[in-house]
Amino acid sequence: MSPRITIIGAGQAGALLALLLARRGHDVTVFESRPDLRRVDIDAGRSINLALATRGIVPLVDAGVIDAVDAITIPMRGRMVHAVGDPTPDLQAYGSRPHEVIHSVSRTDLNAILLDAAEATGRVDIQFEVRLDRVDLDTSTLHFTDGRTEPFDIVVGADGAGSRVRRSMGDAGSCSFTTDWLDHDYKELTLPPGVDGTHQLDPNALHIWPRGEFMLIALANPEGDFTVTLFAPSTTFEHLDADPTAVARFFDEHFAEFVPFVPDLVAEFGENPTGRLGTLRADGWHHDGRAVLVGDAAHAIVPFHGQGMNAALESVRCLDRHLATRPDDPAAAFAAYETERKPDADAIAEMALGNYLEMRSGVIDPDHLAKRALALELERRHPGHLSPRYNMVMFSTMPYADALERARRQAELITTSLADPTFDIDTAVRALPPLPALDPLADPEALSIS
Repeated sequence: MSPRITIIGAGQAGALLALLLARRGHDVTVFESRPDLRRVDIDAGRSINLALATRGIVPLVDAGVIDAVDAITIPMRGRMVHAVGDPTPDLQAYGSRPHEVIHSVSRTDLNAILLDAAEATGRVDIQFEVRLDRVDLDTSTLHFTDGRTEPFDIVVGADGAGSRVRRSMGDAGSCSFTTDWLDHDYKELTLPPGVDGTHQLDPNALHIWPRGEFMLIALANPEGDFTVTLFAPSTTFEHLDADPTAVARFFDEHFAEFVPFVPDLVAEFGENPTGRLGTLRADGWHHDGRAVLVGDAAHAIVPFHGQGMNAALESVRCLDRHLATRPDDPAAAFAAYETERKPDADAIAEMALGNYLEMRSGVIDPDHLAKRALALELERRHPGHLSPRYNMVMFSTMPYADALERARRQAELITTSLADPTFDIDTAVRALPPLPALDPLADPEALSIS
């Protein structure tokens, strides 16, 4: 008899895992603390849209939902950099190939597609507004805040960075974890459509206003608006949240060209919450073949590489694969899953933190731009041996840890080449090991996403 699989959390990771498990014949129960987002607006002010890249696309292709997702995405071909005092923003393409684009997607709409697909299998029961209190790992019992209890055979913690499954595993001694809070926070705003209902900025780019210690970014939504996020030091938000009159001055001083696009900027700034940014690192993602963590519950990261959701979906696919390989030994499956994914989770956490500096200042730094230009040219000349770090992360399925190590070696060669005109960079690049092949489902020809 197949074990009863219970998933805590019906976000992207939990919903995708439920769908994949159901497609392989498992009956799955999902408990979600929030209302059903298909019927209630629960995302106001926080993470309205996300960046979908190759690592997230591949699991969606595997799950058979890519056509539905394709219909709700907007492709972004590069970064549109709005430098101080420059009336003409500069488009910095993400890559040199037609498929090297990132897709802006609504968090709610993507989640709804996954929930619908999971329920359509007939094997997934999703119960909303049921909040987990704790997991009794000795008796394999879930305890909910309303007093009810439920037995389980396997419980999956897909309940985010504040995971109560992880906390219970920590209490049992099988998991240790820390959260390193960044001294920068964020606040989301909305840049509305123009009077004709269309986008006021180019929708096919990720817009960045880099300002050194802080920045704005904007991603387009299909309805004609943009989700805008301000990232800034925590002390900046403490000052602005305490003094609404300072908000207008702050934006007029640092983002003057942005202000006319948002007539109710000051009011929205005051209404929307300020969010914290942190990196969660956990050791011990599983317990005795009966409990396992996935997604942000195991490896929450800061959003500056656009990989939080993509990493979570990739981890879900990895966990499902190991369960399929070892259907009668979940303990071994969980151990193999953590062994494979933990180094990658640590690597993308490091790269996400590093990319914040690149986004808020590197995109206008001449030295950074020269290195990026040389990397793209070397990729053109030696496509089988070199790919820029950003592209390895966003447009391949190479393990994150391998991408990080390879990027370090490439950076050394590029730095040397720019400093020494006699350095034979082409010979050095050809000596690098060949780039690994893409996952078959990541072949651009196999993807239906536009």
